[in-house]
Amino acid sequence: MRLHERGFGVPVSRFMRALCDHYGAELHNFDPNSILQAAVFVAVCEGYLGIEAHWDLWIHLFRSELFVENVRGQPKRFARTGDLMLHLRPSRKNLYIPNKMTTNNAGWTRGWFYLRNFGNKLPAFTNKVLRERPAKWDWGVSPPAHQARLEVLTKALVHLARKGLTAAAVIANFHR
Repeated sequence: MRLHERGFGVPVSRFMRALCDHYGAELHNFDPNSILQAAVFVAVCEGYLGIEAHWDLWIHLFRSELFVENVRGQPKRFARTGDLMLHLRPSRKNLYIPNKMTTNNAGWTRGWFYLRNFGNKLPAFTNKVLRERPAKWDWGVSPPAHQARLEVLTKALVHLARKGLTAAAVIANFHR
């Protein structure tokens, strides 16, 4: 919520819609750091690479994880919000800007809220709970031919990282 209060909102764009469609999720299923990852990625593509958010590049760099609470001696507890986490693939850390999230946002659900879906740009809110990790979440890494086409973009990202660009800097620049 603190990021939203400061103007860094959800990138309600074709890209965010594609994320919802691909992961079979609604906005409330994404944890705050995942929304931040997507917003930073869109800002990097548009503001630093000069392209629209690139789906193949996203799939190449990021992976998804389903959050399920396992309490010893009790059945799995599925999260009502924030059950979809998006992370940079460990094998791709050298191909993207440093993007360590500064907080795990513990307790974020106490301040959670849902915004009106203006123009129906996102899937309708149904209070969906993700209970399993679909096989298509594993599709992630593009085939070698697609990876070769992404090389110019990953080289540009590596160059930006060497020049000192980080996710934190992208967020700071967004606020400026």
